[in-house]
Amino acid sequence: MSIKTLLTNLINSLLDGSFERVRIISQMNAAFKEYFTTGEFNRLCKVSISSGNSTFAHEMSSLWLRSGFKITIENDISLRESEINELAAYITDNQAFVRQLMAMGFDTLVIKGKTSGMSANYALKRFANLNQYYIK
Repeated sequence: MSIKTLLTNLINSLLDGSFERVRIISQMNAAFKEYFTTGEFNRLCKVSISSGNSTFAHEMSSLWLRSGFKITIENDISLRESEINELAAYITDNQAFVRQLMAMGFDTLVIKGKTSGMSANYALKRFANLNQYYIK
């Protein structure tokens, strides 16, 4: 682990009050790296925390500066919108994972290309199937 990673994890855990967010991001980054190196997924992705969209906020949202669950596509040459939508579907089709993200304070799924400028934002509460409960 590099010193930069250690400091980033420390800052994230202090701001969030726990290592839960850091752990899920580390696990996702490890999984994305494995999927890329084994050829299961042609795009190398990195997960991080970013600012969320304040209009996507719900009762469990963190401060909007820390409420975005961001997936950056590192090798985004010839990136298509359909690839962004496919990646979003992997996350949003799993209601249990979406609820877990919401419980950790995330309200926005952000998927963007590192250099292409292509991006998309998704309101997590739309995919949590909480129709009978009040979510702003």
